[in-house]
Amino acid sequence: MEYKPKVITGKVTGTGWPIDGHVLWFSQWDYDNRENWHLYGWEDSEDEAVMQTVFQTETEAGLCLFDTLEKFAENWKAKKWEPQGSFCLPLDKVEVLEVKQEESTNNTREQLRAHGFDLTPRKQTDRGGIICLPLDKNLNGDVQAKHPDWEPVECPTCGRKCWKHPEADRLAKEQDAKMLCTECAIKAGLLSPFRKEGPNRAQRRRAKRERRK
Repeated sequence: MEYKPKVITGKVTGTGWPIDGHVLWFSQWDYDNRENWHLYGWEDSEDEAVMQTVFQTETEAGLCLFDTLEKFAENWKAKKWEPQGSFCLPLDKVEVLEVKQEESTNNTREQLRAHGFDLTPRKQTDRGGIICLPLDKNLNGDVQAKHPDWEPVECPTCGRKCWKHPEADRLAKEQDAKMLCTECAIKAGLLSPFRKEGPNRAQRRRAKRERRK
């Protein structure tokens, strides 16, 4: 069964950004243990607030490719803007209004964990490691229709057809990471080791969330 995240509409509060008070679409995923809301979409009426918020947050993070809001808005409205990362909010910053889709899980991640591996999103501070390329045989439907910016490539190890996200080349260059199909990365033992969360680690995570409030 294909994995699907939980999808909701929710009202944003307490961020101090232009999206406060606006109702947006968010998703919740198992790969970060459902600890954040990920921006999933928005209605046209919310576009201006989202644009201003994205410009502000990307600028504060040092990731924005444009020096002024005017230039950013020009590219945003021309649909030339490319996200510089996932936009996430803590759970307490979104008031859930309606659940549009319940999470549909599969056992792929648990199977990997059982063998001592975990798949985790890369961070800006990561160096080295592996960028996993999804194998074509594991993807359902027309990949280019769903992801028009993905590029078909061959795994440098096994030669099988994979798909590459546009961020992959930048990450490989800036973080000195290597690209492999997921199966080759698993066989080589190159994924992040999975460690079960003990009491001390869980306490640190809770304390970190409390400091954010």
